[in-house]
Amino acid sequence: MFGTRWMVPNIGRDLLMLENQLPMFVLQKMYLMSSSSTSSPTTSLNKLALRFFEGLRLGRDKMPSEKLKIENEYQHLLDLFHSSFFPRHDTNPSKFSKEKDIERLPGKGWVNSATRLDFTGIKLKCKLRYNHLLDMEFKGKVLKIPTIYLNDGTSPLLRNLIAFEQSNRYVSAYFTCLAVFYDSIIDTQKDVNILRNVGIIKQVKGGNNEILDLLNSLSKELEFDMEDCCMIMPQIDQINYKCRSWKAILKIKIWSCLSRLDYLSYVLTYLTIGQTVFTILYNYS
Repeated sequence: MFGTRWMVPNIGRDLLMLENQLPMFVLQKMYLMSSSSTSSPTTSLNKLALRFFEGLRLGRDKMPSEKLKIENEYQHLLDLFHSSFFPRHDTNPSKFSKEKDIERLPGKGWVNSATRLDFTGIKLKCKLRYNHLLDMEFKGKVLKIPTIYLNDGTSPLLRNLIAFEQSNRYVSAYFTCLAVFYDSIIDTQKDVNILRNVGIIKQVKGGNNEILDLLNSLSKELEFDMEDCCMIMPQIDQINYKCRSWKAILKIKIWSCLSRLDYLSYVLTYLTIGQTVFTILYNYS
């Protein structure tokens, strides 16, 4: 079983499927019974499980050492793995909006696409040091986003994590927020290119179509409210505030119009006209 390269990741993904979950106290009992010694195991089940699932982390980052020391009680393995993505320090979801009312609830168009952000002068960069996948930073006109790795197993893994959040209102909607954000910032293949070129998205294999289909399909039929997405609402609010200025709106309209133009066809047309005029003048001279 452990002598093949593909078996262990497949087992890990199967163990994290929502329909395959066993209560944690059952696994704990089985773990104690399987111990060869009469005394209690020196390594906790939580630590062993998190070490086993470390290769499935979407950011390819190492499991934080403080997570390995936590001996809290969890519902099952998926709950344990889900909790390992939480930020190391609690964030304060208190008042964050610059306006009295929030114009747009999370969804498609919650934040401008990567292309439109580029039109306004906001540059996207990969954040090298981060505590978690939603550890985004917006300063000046630079939005830094942690890297997310996509492969064949990413889709079922994300869908199970989101399904777990949707099935339990008391679970933090961490991946629901992540799915809504990427669905909003990626609208076309050009947006995918922008995120891939700066290293925010890294894909093992496949093209932009696969990324676009995956990230645009994760947020379908999701139930969420503003409290679910408060972790990155300060950054989203600042970005939208920048994009609502008249200068930003003007830039978006101008660059959107220019991006629709087929420059090659215009050049060829003018060259053809110039050649025709030159031929006519040459023949009459």
